[in-house]
Amino acid sequence: MSDTVTARAVKIPRATCKLFGAIKALAIVRRCVILVHGPKGCVYHINYILGMRGDRPPDIYSTCLDEHDVIFGAEEKLREAIEELDANLRPDLIAVLSCCVSSIIGEDIDAAVKDASTDARVIGIEAGGFEGDFRTGYSETLCRLVEEFVREPCEVLDRSVNLIGLLRGGPDRRELVRILDLIGVRVNAALTADATVEDLERLGSAALNVVVCEPAGKEAAELLERIYATPFIIADIPIGYASTVRFLDHVAESLGIERYVAEDPGTDEACRAALAGRRVAIVSGPTRAISMSLFLTGLGFLPSLIVVDFDSDTLGRLQGIAGPECEILIEPEQEEIRERLEARRIDLMFGGMLERPLAASLGIELVDMMHGSQRTLGFAGAEHLIRGLAGTRDRGDKDRIPLA
Repeated sequence: MSDTVTARAVKIPRATCKLFGAIKALAIVRRCVILVHGPKGCVYHINYILGMRGDRPPDIYSTCLDEHDVIFGAEEKLREAIEELDANLRPDLIAVLSCCVSSIIGEDIDAAVKDASTDARVIGIEAGGFEGDFRTGYSETLCRLVEEFVREPCEVLDRSVNLIGLLRGGPDRRELVRILDLIGVRVNAALTADATVEDLERLGSAALNVVVCEPAGKEAAELLERIYATPFIIADIPIGYASTVRFLDHVAESLGIERYVAEDPGTDEACRAALAGRRVAIVSGPTRAISMSLFLTGLGFLPSLIVVDFDSDTLGRLQGIAGPECEILIEPEQEEIRERLEARRIDLMFGGMLERPLAASLGIELVDMMHGSQRTLGFAGAEHLIRGLAGTRDRGDKDRIPLA
C-alpha cells in the first residue's frame, strides 16, 4: 500500500506555502519580531521546521485565532498584539503576516498596522498559503522590505555589493563576506541574512547587487534597479575552488576591478579521491542544485540523479551542466524519488534533513548540505565538504555526515 501513487493525493509534497517563505526570509533579520495573524498551528510547525534545519530560532508570535475570531473578526486583537510586542520586546521591526485563515475571512492587517501605536517600524505582509508557495513568500517579502526601507538619494560606495536573496546566515554568510574581501569588495548589506534595519535602509548605497538566489532575489534586485539604477548580476553560489574563483571574477568584472589571483590550494585532488566510484544524487532547491552540479562536474564527476523542489526555469541549465545521462526530477512525489534512487543505484546523496529517513532506509550515505550550521560555500566550504566525504570513506557507515 505504501507504494501506491495517486493523481489527487500527493505523498509528502516537496513544497511548502507562502507563509513559510515569508517567515524564512524575515527570521534572519536582526531585532525583527514576526507576528502571524492566524491559528497557533501555523507558527508551531514552521518554527519547528526552521529549528530542525539549523536556522536561528526566530522571534515569532501568533494571535492564535480561534472559532470566535473567525466568525466575528479579530483586527482589534491584532492591533493590541502589535502594541504588546512593541512595549514588551522593544524590537526594531515588527512584521505582521496574514495566513490562510486570516486571508480567507478578510482580515485587514494593513489597517491594524496603521492603527497600532508603536516605537518600532511595523510592516504588514500578505502571506496566505493558498496565494502562492514558499518561492512567492521569499520574493514578495524581499520586495516588501525594499519598498518599506528605500531611502533616496543614497551615496554610492565604490567596491561595495549587496547580497540579494541570501537567506542563510552563519558560516556561509561569513565566508561570502571573507572571499569578497579578497578582491577588495565590501558587503554593504544582505537581503536578508543577518540584516539590521540600518542595513536595509542603506540598500541603495551599493555599487552592485549580487543575486545569489534567483527565485528569491531577482524581483527585489529589479526593484532596486528601478529605484536606484543599481545594476545587478545573477551569480551562482560558489562551492569549491573553481566556482569560488568564477564567482569572484564575475563580481570583479561587473565592478570593473582587478580579478582574483591566487594559487590553487590543491583541494580538487582530495575531493576526487573521496568521490571516486560513487554514484551521486543531489536533492535540493534549483539554486543549490546548480552550484553543486558545477562543483561535481568541475571535478570530472557527473551526478546520476538530481531532484529539485521546483523548476524556476533552471531545467535546461541543469541538463546542460549534468549531461544527458543524469536524470532530473522536478517536484516529484516521495515514492518516485525512492524508486529512482534505487534504479540509479545511488550510494551518496547531497541533501537535507527531509532526505535522512529515506537515505537511511536505502543504505545511502547522506551529506547534509542544507543545515544552517554547515559551512558549504567558498574555499572554506570545499574544505569542510572534503572532510565530510573523507569521513564517509574512512568509516564506511551509513549515517548522516555533517560538514562542520
